[in-house]
Amino acid sequence: MTSCQVQGASSESIMMDRFSDLPDEISHHIISFLSDSLRNLIQVGAVSKRCRKLYLSVPSIIIDASSVADCTKLRVRLLNSWDRYLFHRGNNKIERLSIYWVFRTSWEAKISDEYFRVTTWIQNAVRCNVEVLHLDLNQYDLRMTVVLPSCIFLCRSLRTLSVNLYMGKIQSPNLSFSCNLHYLKLKYVRLKDDGIFKWISYSCKCIKELHLEKVIGIKDIKIESSSLESFSLLLPFQNYELWDLSISAEKLEDICIHWQFDSRRDSKFHLLPRIRSFNLFAPKLKNFKWSGNFLNHHHLGNLMCLEEADIFLMPDLDDSSNLFEVLCSICMVKVLTLNEETTKALCRGGSMPVPLDSICYLSLHVTSLNADLVAAMVSIFRGITSLNTLCIMSDLSKSSVSGTEDDSDIEEVVEDNDTEEENNENEEEDNDNYTEEEDNETEENATEKENNESRFNVEYWKSQNLTFIYQLKEVRIDLLDGNNELEFARYILENAPSLEKMVIIQSPQHSDVVEMVTKSKMISNATVVLQERQSS
Repeated sequence: MTSCQVQGASSESIMMDRFSDLPDEISHHIISFLSDSLRNLIQVGAVSKRCRKLYLSVPSIIIDASSVADCTKLRVRLLNSWDRYLFHRGNNKIERLSIYWVFRTSWEAKISDEYFRVTTWIQNAVRCNVEVLHLDLNQYDLRMTVVLPSCIFLCRSLRTLSVNLYMGKIQSPNLSFSCNLHYLKLKYVRLKDDGIFKWISYSCKCIKELHLEKVIGIKDIKIESSSLESFSLLLPFQNYELWDLSISAEKLEDICIHWQFDSRRDSKFHLLPRIRSFNLFAPKLKNFKWSGNFLNHHHLGNLMCLEEADIFLMPDLDDSSNLFEVLCSICMVKVLTLNEETTKALCRGGSMPVPLDSICYLSLHVTSLNADLVAAMVSIFRGITSLNTLCIMSDLSKSSVSGTEDDSDIEEVVEDNDTEEENNENEEEDNDNYTEEEDNETEENATEKENNESRFNVEYWKSQNLTFIYQLKEVRIDLLDGNNELEFARYILENAPSLEKMVIIQSPQHSDVVEMVTKSKMISNATVVLQERQSS
């Protein structure tokens, strides 16, 4: 207000605040930035009657005790404060409730009381028609079996449920508990049986997204859904419990699977070999990500709507034929990314071309273009006719998704440590012969590298008569180790008539790249971009 307006205004006008004139929706949105602290909410409620009404009806509530010190008085005060606040709210709608609670081991005598309080807050939210519920309950090493209130699974308003129990156990809901959930995420949960998957299949008729992260304690996962559109399964590192994964969802569009284990573990511990399988029925699948170990049996069906696939597997020597079947299932994919292990496995069973008629974008994550990889690349290229973009990328990581070790692996780790100590005793004896063996190995690698560089030159690639080269428009090559990548780049520059752009990522030691580009007899007007690799 200008000075004249202030002078002419009455004291009542001066005391009038603009916040009180705002609609409830805008006021709630402003207060939501303070909802992560009960103290802030109480301070807002003490300003005026209008603010008290707003603070008792704020739609989003965050109860966070993760940073509260392990002190009896502080925790009791926090519990009582939230009890009073939720009581005074009455039946005002709660759209979103997030609870981050830590059950301290030193507070074990009152664990049951704390858990009862938390359960009461959840029941209160359900009574107030909560739509989004996020539970992050850290139990440390208490190993409690968490029985979520049955009202959660009967709540008609609940659309999103996210549960993180830090490897705590969860009890499966009753199959008769039907719900309207659209989104469900379970993280760091230890299941007692497969009851929760039966409940999802038979009682969650509206579910669209299901995400399972670090879920353990189950041998079989079987899900059937007519509404599911997105599914992800990220198992802990070295998971040996799961045997069978079966997904049947006619509307499923996105799926991400990470299932990794040591395939030699059974023989190492003299166990009967386990048969692991993956069955998928998803005729409308568009995006498919699969990383980890290749399995004994699989059935993916014909994925005719597939648009993008990332396959980062680690097949064994006898998995090449089964891997070929996988690529036949995804033959209609348009964008495909493969890791080096998967690429090499394709040519172990022979040089049969991989049928990828619809692919327009191919990305290979590799370490170097050695003999095995070049043969596999040729096998892939023979089955491609419409490729527009090709990327040869440095494979800095062996897996697209990483996991963490599960508690069940502790005994194995101890056994491995014992073995390591025994190996250390013989380390000094091996050191005497190590230098000579290392020198021999270095000479062999140098000879092999020299042979490869002279073998896979431009003339080699031209002799393969690959038709994919004629449709190629954009190429990105990461110069890795040796001269093979440079020769392949030169082959493309001199034989790709439709090429529009090539990006070459080089390290400082590759000083001959500019000379190669300058001397290449390019048959297109492509733009060549040289980029120096950033050191990590």
